[in-house]
Amino acid sequence: MEYEREQEFKQHIISLLKAHDWNVDTEVLDDERRGRVDIVAEHPAVGCVAIEVKRTRNYTTRHIAEGFAQILNYRSYTYSDHDIDYWALAPGFDGEIRPYRNRKKRHMQVRNMFRRTLAELKLGMLSRRREAIAFGKQLDWCIPLRDPETMTEDDLDTINEKIASREWDASGYDPRQ
Repeated sequence: MEYEREQEFKQHIISLLKAHDWNVDTEVLDDERRGRVDIVAEHPAVGCVAIEVKRTRNYTTRHIAEGFAQILNYRSYTYSDHDIDYWALAPGFDGEIRPYRNRKKRHMQVRNMFRRTLAELKLGMLSRRREAIAFGKQLDWCIPLRDPETMTEDDLDTINEKIASREWDASGYDPRQ
């Protein structure tokens, strides 16, 4: 399903999280009221995840750039009511791919570029298709939204190690992958 507006997409994510036993707060302000995170969700098996939602139908760079900037700013703020373990962007462009020539391949390339860039910035990307927050290209580096209780300590340790080891190095990056 495609969502025309960001609010509809955000409601979809909130409903999904609540249906799978996540505690969800929305429009969470930092202690100094400088920024407002769209969604803060917590599950005992995973911890606390802050999600910034940006809906774009066609990779509109302005919305995605705003999402990057907001989440990087928000991550530097203090949230006394929440001990945030993970930060993620929900770009909302991965719902449906129309079958034009090369469109699916291009879509996958762009999605992978965004996910890898976010991973280098120690951020996750929420995938509507997978219903998970990915922290890189590897499928096992993600937190499932539907079954978070399936995450083991080893799974979380792997994700945390990958996030902690990130250092920006674009020299070995091939955007065609």
